[in-house]
Amino acid sequence: MAKRCKGLNSKCFLITYLTIVGFLLVLWMNRLPLMSEEQRDIPVDMQAYIASPARPLPAFSLNTGNKLALTNTWFDGKWSLVYFSHSHCMPDCEPALQTMKNIQSNFANADFQFLVIGIGIEHETVDDLLDFLRGKQLNFTAATATQDVIDELASSFIALFLQTDYADGRYQIEQEHHLFVVDPKGRKYATFKPPFNQARIQAEFLKLRHFYAKTE
Repeated sequence: MAKRCKGLNSKCFLITYLTIVGFLLVLWMNRLPLMSEEQRDIPVDMQAYIASPARPLPAFSLNTGNKLALTNTWFDGKWSLVYFSHSHCMPDCEPALQTMKNIQSNFANADFQFLVIGIGIEHETVDDLLDFLRGKQLNFTAATATQDVIDELASSFIALFLQTDYADGRYQIEQEHHLFVVDPKGRKYATFKPPFNQARIQAEFLKLRHFYAKTE
């Protein structure tokens, strides 16, 4: 959920961050009655990153730049790794993008797909984001939408970011570099948080798939 801040300083960021977190907690509590109770016995070593329960995503439509809309059905039947970012994220986003690339290499089959959702939509197009990814030799799907759609989707994933606009036209985006796993039923299934360890992430991904096969 993006908010505006007149200047970039630690106090401003902290206040805005806490406001966002408070809003998301209220949103979460309001949705709890509508969500299913957790029926799974989640292993202790998976509780830090698995969503409990798995969370259905809101209906959405994203622009991929090739005149084809990306909707919820894109997730059906496949495992997906989702990252919210923008084309000027380097070097902060390097670990997350490299982790996605490594997972893509390790699980190179049609059952996996990778999506980067653009959050800098007031300053860049989906083609700008796609060009950035291609420039880094990253073969991921890039998509974005209107601010309202991005905000709703970011709230559902709990992907936090803050955009600061300056009077001279410059801007800065600060973000959490979380990687989100969406299961073949189109639900947020897990969240991987930095610092990223490639061997650990791969092992956790394998555990997720095995646990999913046993419980779904």
